[in-house]
Amino acid sequence: MELLEYSLIAFVGGIILNFMPCVLPVLTMKVFHVVETAQESPEENRRLGTAYGLGVLAFFGAYTGLVVSLKLVGQSMGWGQQFQNPYFVAPLILVLFVFGLNALGVFEFTISGQQTDAVGVKGAFFTGILASVMATPCSAPMLGSAASFALEGSKTTAPESALILMMIGIGFAFPFVLISFVPAVARLLPRPGAWMETFKQLMGFTLLGAAIWLFDTLQKQLTQDSLFWFISFLLLVAIGLWAMQRFAGLQHSTARRISVRTAVLVVLIGAATLNLPFDRPAKTAAIAAPVVESPIKDGRINWTSFTPSRVALANKRNRPVFVDYTADWCANCKTNEKVVLETDTVRNALVDTNVLPVKADWTNEDEVIEQWLTKLGRSGIPAYAIYYPDGSVDLLPETITPSMVEERLRQAAKQHPSEKFLSIEQACLAASPAPTPQTVR
Repeated sequence: MELLEYSLIAFVGGIILNFMPCVLPVLTMKVFHVVETAQESPEENRRLGTAYGLGVLAFFGAYTGLVVSLKLVGQSMGWGQQFQNPYFVAPLILVLFVFGLNALGVFEFTISGQQTDAVGVKGAFFTGILASVMATPCSAPMLGSAASFALEGSKTTAPESALILMMIGIGFAFPFVLISFVPAVARLLPRPGAWMETFKQLMGFTLLGAAIWLFDTLQKQLTQDSLFWFISFLLLVAIGLWAMQRFAGLQHSTARRISVRTAVLVVLIGAATLNLPFDRPAKTAAIAAPVVESPIKDGRINWTSFTPSRVALANKRNRPVFVDYTADWCANCKTNEKVVLETDTVRNALVDTNVLPVKADWTNEDEVIEQWLTKLGRSGIPAYAIYYPDGSVDLLPETITPSMVEERLRQAAKQHPSEKFLSIEQACLAASPAPTPQTVR
């Protein structure tokens, strides 16, 4: 019964995933294709919808295979954890950059001697894969619990994990497949027209924006030299694609097209080879964070960097701790930080309650943060939790509001008012060990 319940939750969570910030740049591309092909024959629409759905399932099938393989050898991975690897992030930036240039008209894809904007079956299949890749750093209502059930090795068997993950993929593909197979739904879409060229160019900017967002993640994963050469390579790719369009288009002879494109590919492959391997920044020894008494500084939340000792010390002082589990590659996390956490409602609540705000940055691999997320029953981010001095934890849902966070903070303050906080000296002299989080409320 539990497996059936989580399967349904996974399906609904997959549908909701379509509306999360991290996947929207790619889905604008899919929306454009759906509108453009809405007037095609029903058979053609079904072909394109099927291709997109198969692309989604192909990615989720590969992702499921990786998860099950790790589970069989006693290991696990978190939802979106592949974004901690620059060898995954950098190629994804390149793909988004290239598709952005295509949408802006810098070049057009050429297949079998004909120019195309990749709306065909192959394009729909690849769009399904790309949309799925972009969706994995996101969490969504209902998705977090389903993904945690699937990914946590101790609770589920490999077949159960595979079922849940594939149900997420089916849910994610469902809306666009439905539009393709139900003409009545497709008729609700706007009719194609001149406005689509403007929409396509705007779509190009959203894809470039997504590439910039991921580049911010890459900055924390590579040295400055590696970043410089990578962004230089992106410029070289843009020049190469422009050159192939300008000097090796369909209006030129076959021999010229082959020679120019071969030369461009040789240059790009050579440049890519020189750019690899990426250099990772050296890890520095952790430095104890300074004591933070005020939760607000210069009108913004005064976050303390996460360490277990920091949480333990605050709890020893009878001070609750609010932890924001986040990462630069998590668009949902960054959106929540801007529109929920950094608001007057939450800032005022932090001032009134004096709960310690702590940020657990999971942009790069961090086994400790991963272990703490596992204790919460979460396999991905965003995650928000208030750690109480008695060892219990108040886990907030994936979707939060300012009023919800305020309510939870004030609830913590009622049980542990700031006037009863111990000084650091008193906490350090306390004979009893600091409680460790055990119970999730």
